[in-house]
Amino acid sequence: MSLVHNDKREFLRYRCDKPLHFEILLSPKDNSPASKLLGGISKNLSASGILFASDECPEISSLLALDLDYRTTSICQEIEEKTLLAGNRLIGKVVRIEEKDGGAYNVGVAFIKKSEKLSPEIKELLK
Repeated sequence: MSLVHNDKREFLRYRCDKPLHFEILLSPKDNSPASKLLGGISKNLSASGILFASDECPEISSLLALDLDYRTTSICQEIEEKTLLAGNRLIGKVVRIEEKDGGAYNVGVAFIKKSEKLSPEIKELLK
């Protein structure tokens, strides 16, 4: 895993090319969850979020549960201290989508912090 520099970010990002799975817990358009597990490849990871590539495109503001091997990273402790977890999955919100050539997407996700006030919908999903 190598460091990705960007002076404007609060947390350092680390290059991380590992497979991941994600589930859409809540979609902003129809307020309904997707039931299937989707796949992607992580691109970079920080204590506050992740960028991953996928053939699937969740909507902006969708709530995701991410299953990835972050425990082998040097920022594992930071992630576990700050990020809301459901089981072993990281919970985050889609904040950016970039379409790549060939119909794939880069998806930027900001992790939901344990300190954030959660909406009733999110609380219900995480029960």
